[in-house]
Amino acid sequence: MRVIKEAAERKNEILDAAESLFIAKGYENTTINDILSATDIAKGTFYYHFKSKTEVLDGMIKRRGDRNIDAAKAIVGTDKMNAAEKLLSIMFAQKPGNEHQEQLIAVLENAENSRMFVKSLTDILDRLAPIVGDVVTQGVTEGLFSTPFPRESAEILLAAAHSLFDNPDLRWTQDEMREKIAAFLTAAERIIGTAPGTFSAMTQLFGTER
Repeated sequence: MRVIKEAAERKNEILDAAESLFIAKGYENTTINDILSATDIAKGTFYYHFKSKTEVLDGMIKRRGDRNIDAAKAIVGTDKMNAAEKLLSIMFAQKPGNEHQEQLIAVLENAENSRMFVKSLTDILDRLAPIVGDVVTQGVTEGLFSTPFPRESAEILLAAAHSLFDNPDLRWTQDEMREKIAAFLTAAERIIGTAPGTFSAMTQLFGTER
């Protein structure tokens, strides 16, 4: 007898199973039947939530984005940090939280599935950039930043970070990565018009020093 579950719980169960399968077998080699077997659900139940395997991927991106948005909103809502600290904290929160998430990103955002990389970037620019833009605006008000383009500055920073550091096809050596990070931080400081060294703490994101 099949267990009746709430729609949201069942949807997350499908996404969880698909994530594990994509990591183990790859996106292209995973079939809907594989997902059905892993979740022990009927085909009709699957298609009630997702029309295709591509929609499952879209669901993964939205779920990941939802978590990042929730984390960003919580950071923005605190009164204990200035704009620079909030911006750093939001960037910290975007880092994959565990090996499973890192493996999933590597599977979804590679050359064979480049549309997912683009979809991830689009989700970031559509939903996260406005929140980060508000933080940059706060920094301008506080006198920490001086850019006349808060939203656009946020979009540039998020797009650059995603393209450079969430792209598994860019295989840099440790020394090359260190240089890329230093260049990114310097550019970020200039884009939002803040004092040199303001973003030095961001190097912790990548396990290296500026």
